[in-house]
Amino acid sequence: MYAKIALGNVRKSLRDFGVYFLTLTVGVALFYTFNSLTQQAVVLDLSSDNRSLVELLSNVISGVSVFLAVVLGFLVVYANRFLIRRRKHEFGVYFILGMTKQGVSKIIVLETLFVGVFALAAGLILGIFASQLMTYATARLFDVKIDRFTFVFSLQSLISTVVYFAVMFGVSLLFNVVTVSRYQLIDLINADKVSEHVKVRNLAVSVVLFIVSLVIIGVSYRLLQHNGMKQFDGEFLSATALVSVGTLLFFFSMSGFLLRFIQTRKSFYFQGLNPFTLRQFNSRVNTAWLSISLVCAMLFIAICGFCSGFSLVEAMNAQYRSITSVDAQLSMRVNYNMDPQSITTMDLNKIMRSRSAKWDDLVGSSTQIDAYTVKNPDGTVRLMFNLFAGLAGVDPDSVFAGYTNGSAGSIPMPIISASQYNRLRQLQGLPTIDFGTDGYLVLSTSGSDIKKFWETFSRGRSSLDLYGTTYRPVSGGYDTELKMSGNADFSMVGTLVVADGALPKGASLEQSVLFINYAQPGDAGEKIFREIRDTAFKDGIALGDENDSWGVLQISSSKELAAQAGGTTAVVTYLALYIGFVLLIACASVFALQQLSEATDNVRAYRVLAELGAQRSMVNRALFIQIGVYFLLPLIVACSHAFVALSIVTKIASLAGGIDIASTIATTIALVLAIYGGYFLLTYFTARSIIFRGNRRIS
Repeated sequence: MYAKIALGNVRKSLRDFGVYFLTLTVGVALFYTFNSLTQQAVVLDLSSDNRSLVELLSNVISGVSVFLAVVLGFLVVYANRFLIRRRKHEFGVYFILGMTKQGVSKIIVLETLFVGVFALAAGLILGIFASQLMTYATARLFDVKIDRFTFVFSLQSLISTVVYFAVMFGVSLLFNVVTVSRYQLIDLINADKVSEHVKVRNLAVSVVLFIVSLVIIGVSYRLLQHNGMKQFDGEFLSATALVSVGTLLFFFSMSGFLLRFIQTRKSFYFQGLNPFTLRQFNSRVNTAWLSISLVCAMLFIAICGFCSGFSLVEAMNAQYRSITSVDAQLSMRVNYNMDPQSITTMDLNKIMRSRSAKWDDLVGSSTQIDAYTVKNPDGTVRLMFNLFAGLAGVDPDSVFAGYTNGSAGSIPMPIISASQYNRLRQLQGLPTIDFGTDGYLVLSTSGSDIKKFWETFSRGRSSLDLYGTTYRPVSGGYDTELKMSGNADFSMVGTLVVADGALPKGASLEQSVLFINYAQPGDAGEKIFREIRDTAFKDGIALGDENDSWGVLQISSSKELAAQAGGTTAVVTYLALYIGFVLLIACASVFALQQLSEATDNVRAYRVLAELGAQRSMVNRALFIQIGVYFLLPLIVACSHAFVALSIVTKIASLAGGIDIASTIATTIALVLAIYGGYFLLTYFTARSIIFRGNRRIS
């Protein structure tokens, strides 16, 4: 009998269970999909390094899953609180008909089990299908081809997902049983006549606190911008504490301020059902300001995770694309134990022929770039960034916004020859530049602040004197078009390019890079590369002897770099999506359940509106505005916090080449609208259904 009643209740209350069921289903699907990553990797032909990376990612996701399980656990308990409050009168009827508290508890347990099992089954089915698609996404990120479809099923992920949600449901069941056992019959029977107690605050105090909250948030923004996230010191902690307090005060006082502000606009305040809508919103925020503040914090984390994660992926992909014009790179650093002036330019092809008989079988064409530094007789670097900053009248540390702790001026400035620079431009399909006999320019591949410095340095400069040699600028004096990455990106501040035969006095070889195109394209060339790497190198690195001019050789292929970039991309993308999705769902679900609870409590209020002649369209509009503002305001505050934080993150990242937050804003907006906006619409239609079901008079 109990099972029949419970199943009937679930069928009858599908609308009430809708948000709860959807949240559980999506949560289960996300847990299974992301925790099945290890099993997905089994069907892919990954390198040992990438398999290790997948294993690391899987362990990280497992750890994150524990945290997210706690978040969803609180959400499940919160959802059940709404469902219990929604059905108090129904439980009172059960008691009047003679059912014991144990009997009602059995019905609640069975209902929770039915919904939980259905959601778990639906979520697992959805997760299993989603994991098949995720396998292809993983293959694309790791640059691996899938020749044929292989069905992926992870028993370990299934078991862990079931265990996580079984614990959640167990806690939820305990909460439900304890809650119902504490209710008195009179409270249950009169539940539909009693609303949640609302504390009315002094409006003048609310206005003052609202203004104070804005000041505190503004001060926290200023402190964070001044700190720049250089270090987690007292200033950073103060900014964090102030923005937290300011956000709490903002939502604590907002309802009173909003009420007072709109009441001064009488033409708007007395229009339609605006007084009723505003009072409803005011009462809800008065009792839920703390949960709204917490949701705002979670939205902030989700938005920052989405934007910075996707932007970092774009930056890494752009860096990889800059070296795909060649098949492999061989880099060399000189032996620092030798006199720098005794080291002459070395032919890297010649060195490799002596180390591997198959070298000529590998190399079809190659281009070597030699980087020089100007040193003092004692071997210390002489030509550094401080020389150029001094000529421009700029503090070198100001170029890096204070992130270098006074060391920016000591960054070496490497030098390469014009002919080698032009060959590198040709590799990337760029036109060559004529340097003549005394031309120079600065090549910069770093972020916008450093590029702006070189623009300022070159503006109006007709010559450059270095240790007795005078150079004239060519092509404006700087180049930000050519892309250099990996071992060829010699310096984070820039590389000086001078005409052939015009190296300044004291210049000595520092390092060389050989760009290689295979004699045999595709897998055949890659096979020879791996044979040479495995025999002539150890983990891609070879160390020279004491008498060799070269100290270290390092070799890598573009395909390997692509796999590494794909692996890092996968880690960042999956963590950003996993955490972002779960937090967004949690935030939206909390608001949805709060608004549905509010709609349930206010059925009688809407009945009064119907008796006063309110039309259905007016009620729809009032309900839409009330729920919309409730969802929108925390999102706006979270976006404001995220804008300040991400602007600083972007500035830090720009020092090493930069990430473009703007390029991922559209993706983030689409995800937020799809999840957060979807829950808003579901909440609106469900709340409208609850109200109209209890008020047939509204027409």
